[in-house]
Amino acid sequence: MPRQARLDYPGALHHVIGRGIDGLYIFNELKDKREFLHRIKKRLDESSLQIYGWCLMGNHFHLLIQTGKTSLAEFMRSIMTGYAIYYNKTHNRKGYLFQNRYKSILCETDGYLLKLISYVHINPIKARIVSLGKLKQYAWTGHKELMSQQQEEGLIDREEVLGFFGLTEKQAIETYMDYLKDELKSDEDMKGSGSLRSLGSKEESKVQGDEKQMYDKRILGSRDFVEMVLNRLETEELPIVPFKDTIDLLTRLACYYQLDKEEILNSRTKEVREARHVFVYLGNIYLSESLTALGELLRINQSAASQARQKGQQVASKKGLVKKLTKIKY
Repeated sequence: MPRQARLDYPGALHHVIGRGIDGLYIFNELKDKREFLHRIKKRLDESSLQIYGWCLMGNHFHLLIQTGKTSLAEFMRSIMTGYAIYYNKTHNRKGYLFQNRYKSILCETDGYLLKLISYVHINPIKARIVSLGKLKQYAWTGHKELMSQQQEEGLIDREEVLGFFGLTEKQAIETYMDYLKDELKSDEDMKGSGSLRSLGSKEESKVQGDEKQMYDKRILGSRDFVEMVLNRLETEELPIVPFKDTIDLLTRLACYYQLDKEEILNSRTKEVREARHVFVYLGNIYLSESLTALGELLRINQSAASQARQKGQQVASKKGLVKKLTKIKY
């Protein structure tokens, strides 16, 4: 069976899993893990990607990545090829290091981002390597980066990721820890299955009729999200990226809220506040714009942008704004 195409676009959220060939340990020594992280960090600094969560195990790794102008394929090819060369040279071996291609699952941000961050970080706990109480001292997940301001420069933008969970650091950490505990009780593997999860089924054969056609193991999300992506692949008509750029997003928000674009950018009145919050959230999630850049457009600092993003997420999810905004014609 031919390989299926990768699903990727600027702003896409991916759960990436890479495994050693035939169960081979790809991190035999501490220096191997340090080398792998160093390569990721170096490549991140050269690209427009963001990492929201990560974990290194003995024979595999997890990365939660939002892509930007740099494609996931380009980023991962650079990391894995370079590391394989390093590993084989260091450990005096030849041949393939990784099991086929890495696995990447395109994930719907709304409803899944917080669960995925938590899921990735609890892998060492589920493997009985470390307890929840000692996870913040464990060196090989992004959890330690989120829990302490004293960490050396890492892979995660701590302030931005904590901003997904709460408006203040204390609230965010409490909510994040609640998510960790919930995920420890869950048996959901977060490795794709498309709309089967929302249908309550674990096997494709149980899905009937049109609903069965919405299944794709490369996608994790709601029925609407899976259907949108699959329709895009079939017809090349529906956009996977809901918005072309910040101007397009701003124009649609102005139409939806019946405001001028300049009002959204410059005014801070009660009537405009919600549109500004949504602009930050959707611009960050779907266009890969940083909170700093979005804050500059709205003339607010990063802390205020982080708070705006949190409020915008709640509004967008409650009102189903992505679907409504994409239907607007101007």
